[in-house]
Amino acid sequence: MSTQIIKIKNMCCGRCITAVEQIFNQLGVKYKNVKLGSAEISPDVKIKDSQIEKALLTGGFEVIRSKDEEISEKIKIAIHRIFFDSDMESLAGFNLRAHLETETGLAYKKLAQIFSGQNQKSIENYFIIHRVEKAKALIDETEHLFSDIAFKLGYKSLSHLSRQFKTIEGISMHDYKLKKDKGRKSIDKL
Repeated sequence: MSTQIIKIKNMCCGRCITAVEQIFNQLGVKYKNVKLGSAEISPDVKIKDSQIEKALLTGGFEVIRSKDEEISEKIKIAIHRIFFDSDMESLAGFNLRAHLETETGLAYKKLAQIFSGQNQKSIENYFIIHRVEKAKALIDETEHLFSDIAFKLGYKSLSHLSRQFKTIEGISMHDYKLKKDKGRKSIDKL
């Protein structure tokens, strides 16, 4: 029996997979596989596509309608995985362009054009936002020195991380560490 593939936006982690599976279970939709960015469902689903879309939207997800949206979502998932699903000890020497070209099979120039058109920010800016958010997590969850965090995140110097951190967050890393209400962002909101 063949299956229908639905491309889904805003899936960024294992909890998102579980949430989509729960939505399908509640609707009575039979599925073969749910993974980041897509779900394979039975073609003989008795529920209208609009009902599935509405239920996904209620859960914070959206059905992807275009190839550009799909490519943009692949880029986001690849970047999320670098910071949140990866066993990488350090990003020292990491090449974002090569990584994304490998993950998507497309030239970086094309990826950059599509991504900025879909998200109103560059891939590089999106990557920096993730780096800063990961720095915040490391500040909150570990006792690493700021210089160790900078190295772990692939910065050549602490001052480079410090500048980007202050630009994104509006406060220094030190002030962030002292703050009671940290204001961390959910990774699907980055």
